[in-house]
Amino acid sequence: MFVASFLTFMAIGEFPSFVEEMKVFERERLNGHYAVTPFGIGNTLSVLPFLALVALIPGAITYFLPGLHHRYQHFLFFVVILFACMMLVESLMMIVASVVPNILMGIIVGDGIQGIMILVGGFFRLPTDLPKPLLKYPFYHIVFHKYAYQGLFKNEFLGLTFPNHH
Repeated sequence: MFVASFLTFMAIGEFPSFVEEMKVFERERLNGHYAVTPFGIGNTLSVLPFLALVALIPGAITYFLPGLHHRYQHFLFFVVILFACMMLVESLMMIVASVVPNILMGIIVGDGIQGIMILVGGFFRLPTDLPKPLLKYPFYHIVFHKYAYQGLFKNEFLGLTFPNHH
C-alpha cells in the first residue's frame, strides 16, 4: 500500500510541466489550431509507456523483495493497480493544472487533495472510525485509494490458508 501511495504522490512532481502544457494548449485552442479531445487523447497516449515503466520497475522491486506471491498473475494485478492509480493521479493533476495556473498553488492544491484522499482511503483509519458527515460519506466511497487498497489486499490474501498447529 505504501508504494501505491508513494507513486501517486510522485505525480505531483510533474505539475510544473502540466502547467506549461496547459498554457500552450490554451493558446493553441483559442487560435483554433487544437481541440480538447485530441489534446486529451494525445496526452494520455504519450504518458502511457512511461507510467507503465514506472509501475513495472518499482512494482517488481517492492513486490518480490518482501516475498509476496510468486505467481505472475498476482504480480501483474499488482502492477495494473499501480498503473491505474498513477493514471488517475495524472488525470487529477491535469485537472488541477487547468483550474490553478500558478505552479506553487497547484502543487499545494494537488498535495492537499492527495493527502485527504490517502487519509480517508482506509489505510490510516478504519472506515468505521471516520467521521460520518463529510469524510465517510461521500469521501471514503469516492477516493480511489480505498479501491486500490482493497485490490492489493485481495490480491495478496484471498485464498490463503494457514495451518493450525494447536
